[in-house]
Amino acid sequence: MMVITQDVNSIRILTMNHSSQHNPFSKELEESVKYALNHADGDDSIKAVVVYGGRDRSFSSGGDFNEIKNLSAGCDVEDWIDRVIDLYQCVLKIKKPTVAAVEGYAIGMGFQFAMMFDQRVMSEQAIFSMPELKHGIGCSVGAAILDHTHGHTVMKKILFECERLTAEQCYAYKIVDSVVTKDNLLPIAIAKATLLANYPVTAFSNTKEYINRKFISILDDVKEESKSIHKKTFAKRDVQAHIKNVLGKKY
Repeated sequence: MMVITQDVNSIRILTMNHSSQHNPFSKELEESVKYALNHADGDDSIKAVVVYGGRDRSFSSGGDFNEIKNLSAGCDVEDWIDRVIDLYQCVLKIKKPTVAAVEGYAIGMGFQFAMMFDQRVMSEQAIFSMPELKHGIGCSVGAAILDHTHGHTVMKKILFECERLTAEQCYAYKIVDSVVTKDNLLPIAIAKATLLANYPVTAFSNTKEYINRKFISILDDVKEESKSIHKKTFAKRDVQAHIKNVLGKKY
C-alpha cells in the first residue's frame, strides 16, 4: 500500500509509504497520492487533508532513480514531465485545505511537491534542497515554482547554490509556516488543517481556487520548455552518471 489513510475527526492524513524510507516518487506512488487526494476531496465527511512522509521517514527525496535511470531523451522524458506536472496540479486543484508535514528530506521533486500545499510544517531536523543543477539535471519546473512563490532573487539563490536548507533557513525564507519538534510535527499539522477547515467552506474554497489559478497556469506554461530542457540534459548523460553514482550496484 503506497499511501496509508487515517482520519482524525474530519482531517484525512495521507501517509506516503514507499518501500524506501525516503519516499521517492515512483509512478505508483504518484498515482496513489493523486487517487488519495481526489478521494479525500470528494468525501463530504473530510474537511482538510494532511500529507505526511511517516515517522522517521522523509517527506520525499525526489524522483525515483530506479525509474528515472531508464528514461531516454525522447517520449519517456515527455511522459515523465507530464506526470510531474499532473501530480503538482492535482494538489493545487484540491478544494479543501491541504497541509504538508515534512520530516527527513524534501529534495528536488519532494521540495517542489511540498510547495503545492496551502501550508507547510517541518520538523527541526528536516532538510529542504533543490540540488538538480550540480547533478546535471534541469530545474526549470523548480525555477518556475519558486519564482512564483518566493520571487526571482530567492529562486536563483536556492537553485544556483544547490545547498541543503535547514529548518531555520526554510522558516526565514518562508518556505515553511512552522518549525516544530519531531514529536509535535503531525499534531501541529493536524491543528493547522483543522483551523483552515473551520473557515466557511464557500469562502475558503473559492478564494483558494482564485489563488491557485495562476499557479496552475504557470505549471502549464513551463511544461513544454521543461521537456526540451530535460531531453538536452539526458542526452548529455550527466544525469545518468549521477544516478549511477547514487544507485551503485543497483544501477
